[in-house]
Amino acid sequence: MEDAVSGIGACSVASGSYTVVFSNKTMATLLQTFSSVFSAESAQKGLSLLKGKEGEKIAADFITIVDDPMYHGSVIKRTFDGEGVAAYAKNVVENGVLATLLHNLKTAANAGVKSTGNVGRPSYASVIGVSPFTFYIQPAGEADGGKRNVPKVPEDLLRKAGEGIYVTELMGLHAGANAVTGDFSLSAKGFLITEGAKGAPVKNFTVSGNFFELLKKVEILGEDLDFIFGQFGSPSVLVRDMSVAGKDE
Repeated sequence: MEDAVSGIGACSVASGSYTVVFSNKTMATLLQTFSSVFSAESAQKGLSLLKGKEGEKIAADFITIVDDPMYHGSVIKRTFDGEGVAAYAKNVVENGVLATLLHNLKTAANAGVKSTGNVGRPSYASVIGVSPFTFYIQPAGEADGGKRNVPKVPEDLLRKAGEGIYVTELMGLHAGANAVTGDFSLSAKGFLITEGAKGAPVKNFTVSGNFFELLKKVEILGEDLDFIFGQFGSPSVLVRDMSVAGKDE
């Protein structure tokens, strides 16, 4: 509600390359949109560029992406998946390295590994697939007990950005995102970042990039982990040199 009211009178921005702070929910939205790339089923069908990338660096050193069927904040917790395989918490990406894809029994057998217990099956008649449970980017400080001196809230990231754009809403995800290539070009709303603080509201601009490259370009993670649909989560993130298309000069 606060952002809706403060967005009254929003204008567009000039096209260019910007430092962008994605709010926790917009980054969670991107994670949800591209979550299928972490599926071994997608990889084995040639629909994910992460095929065969286990053990390789795919993100910034401090990024860990967790899948946890028993996450404390989840409404629905799972001890077994839809095939009866024990479900467990796992780091899919750990310190920037792809640790595992998500498997069912078939994809695991094809890859010569054990199933990760990631079959979601609403009913006995449902088709066997692969999906995450509670899937989130670990916030800064969580892995080390908060010992590092890191930004905690969006305002801290805005101060680090100095000048740029704070993206608080993304639209057009079905048409503007390609899960196979990782490319996205999405309509957005948000605020200018002016002298390290939230400035004037802006709208009618497009933020473009590539999900795989974005994971590598994240410069700062916040500690403000939040979820969308109770399943996909992220803290706010700061990324430099994002392509933004706005009004013509």
